[in-house]
Amino acid sequence: MTRTGQPKEHLEGGRLKGGIFRSHLQWVRDHHPDAVPRVIARLSPDAAKQLGGTILATTWFPFAWLIELDRAITETFHGGVDMLRDLGRYSATINLSTTYRLLDRKANHEFFRNSALIHSQFQDFGKVHYEQTGESSGKMIHTSDTCLSPSFCMSGLGYYYGCIESHGGISPGIVETTCQCYGDAACVFDMHWK
Repeated sequence: MTRTGQPKEHLEGGRLKGGIFRSHLQWVRDHHPDAVPRVIARLSPDAAKQLGGTILATTWFPFAWLIELDRAITETFHGGVDMLRDLGRYSATINLSTTYRLLDRKANHEFFRNSALIHSQFQDFGKVHYEQTGESSGKMIHTSDTCLSPSFCMSGLGYYYGCIESHGGISPGIVETTCQCYGDAACVFDMHWK
């Protein structure tokens, strides 16, 4: 969706669990095995110290560090929106097959409903609601986010794509129809699959 105006970004105050950080760094290890030190070197000292060591999936890290990490990755490899989506997609693949496999469900609708219910266990800001719109379509609706970044939305779009694929959905299509970064009341990810 084409948007006009300058997007808002607010990075302070929110936290995310370590699984997303681990999976984004795993993407670097799997695609560019020797480049992790170069990515870590681009981070602020506090982020570099914490993210350059062992990352537990259950540890909380600042939202700002994820945006910093994703920027370091895209700058190191000269990527853009497509790379952010790929990081999100990879995160779904990695986390649903390892750290969060016990939360996984075989059907997309059940998975997305459950994901919305346990949202606060992985992200301590905002609310998420899932709305089924058809047999093979639905919407993830994010509201009240105190932390915002267009790059987080792009990574999230890729994450939902990966979730659909992980549950047997074919040819996923996902569009963020509204976005809090652009002043809308919600980030709405409209999804369909075969």
